[in-house]
Amino acid sequence: MRPVAAAFMLTGWLCATPLLAAEALSRERQREILREALDAFDDAVGRARSDAPAAEALLRKAAGGFEALIEAGLRNAALEYNLANTYFRLHDSGRAVLHYRRAQRLAPGDAQIAANLRYARERVEPYLRPSGRRELLGRLLFWNRSLSMERRFWIAVLASALGWLGLTAWLRWRSRPLAVGAALLIGLGLANAGSVAWQLHEEGVYPPAVIVQPDQILRLGRGEGYEPAISQRLGAGVEVRILQQRGDWAEVRLVNDQTGWLPALVLERI
Repeated sequence: MRPVAAAFMLTGWLCATPLLAAEALSRERQREILREALDAFDDAVGRARSDAPAAEALLRKAAGGFEALIEAGLRNAALEYNLANTYFRLHDSGRAVLHYRRAQRLAPGDAQIAANLRYARERVEPYLRPSGRRELLGRLLFWNRSLSMERRFWIAVLASALGWLGLTAWLRWRSRPLAVGAALLIGLGLANAGSVAWQLHEEGVYPPAVIVQPDQILRLGRGEGYEPAISQRLGAGVEVRILQQRGDWAEVRLVNDQTGWLPALVLERI
């Protein structure tokens, strides 16, 4: 399956509420920039086979429009998704994966974003198999992929509040079903609270990032003089966690738990 045209999410974008930083652009100007970017994208798709140079120029114009809106302070899944589609067609795997990940963070349950991210990841080299620890965490925290952190937070608050109310009522009426229901609600609240706490810790201490430049050598230390940590070069689109940054170099951890150092400028944080 190939990524669909950027116009797929136009309606949702126009209904989105912009951040305060976007007030420098009027609503009409935002629509104008978006319309021009979408038209350029669609025109590029139509010319892809007959006039590749013109199609590339149009795609870069579309990317510039989407990025201008993001830089103005607008952030939503539709805009990130459209930009990811544009970079994918420009054969920029690094930025395609980056913006699909950003889109997924804003709309974790969206099937189209998940499908396009999976498709883009399949074209990233080398393939790195996740470690057993990461696969286990993925299974234990499976709902992270379908619910945003904000939703999980509110589920934790509401479930816990209802659970404790149920326990309070149980102290008066001593009903077994009431106690079981209250315990289940409290358990649901704790599970979601734990999920939010784990994600905040992981992303705060070890922020996720994507390599956006091709053919990178993961080194044993922070400098060109150190030996490679692995024999393979890392392509654009490889996803990492940043463990620490010292000067112009960052220590990272790959999905297979291999660690090493990369130039900080080749990384973009999600």
